[in-house]
Amino acid sequence: MQEKTVENYLKTIYHLSSSGSLMVTNKQLATRMEVIPATITETLRKLNEMRLVDYEKSYGARLTPKGLKQALAIVRRHRIWETYLAQELGFGWDEVHEIAEELEHVVNEKLILRLHQKIGEPMFDPHGDPIPDEKGKIQKMEFIKLSDCKAGRSYVFCGVSDHSASFLNYLDRNKLKIGNRVEVLERESFDGSVLVKRGDGKIQLSLQIAMNMLLRTKD
Repeated sequence: MQEKTVENYLKTIYHLSSSGSLMVTNKQLATRMEVIPATITETLRKLNEMRLVDYEKSYGARLTPKGLKQALAIVRRHRIWETYLAQELGFGWDEVHEIAEELEHVVNEKLILRLHQKIGEPMFDPHGDPIPDEKGKIQKMEFIKLSDCKAGRSYVFCGVSDHSASFLNYLDRNKLKIGNRVEVLERESFDGSVLVKRGDGKIQLSLQIAMNMLLRTKD
């Protein structure tokens, strides 16, 4: 099996399984990776033989400690590349994911370490996702979806759960940037939309937008 295929499966299982701890079904993998179930089954059997996943035919697969370690290394490379592309080369946060999907397969730890040092050793990427350290440890931060935030309180916009270009472009057009202070003014009970105040004014955000914006309480 090609190394790139192995890495794509490990990373996908990691993202689908709540950081590697839960079982991921064949159906979930087939949907996310856009391949037929038979291909998923065969690949998981091979990954099981490589001791990268624990695979149970009727249930699915979860990462082994060895598989989790490799998955975290891939995630680290991906997020460091995203940050480098945005910070040093001027790519938009809506562009970096696709490019980093290719660059994450360059396995040279010295290069990744130098890149991380070059960008100031940040703990989070341009989308607010934590960057694992060299040992695979991740800075934990408690986020709240904007859709769950309380009216009358202030928060800091810290991340997104939707990395699609259309969603990120929407945030850009409406001047919603990570690090912004956001005050929740009203929550509409009818449709779940949220009225917020940010630096230069107010904006009504749909439930779909609010569910994909991650915030933390203002310090």
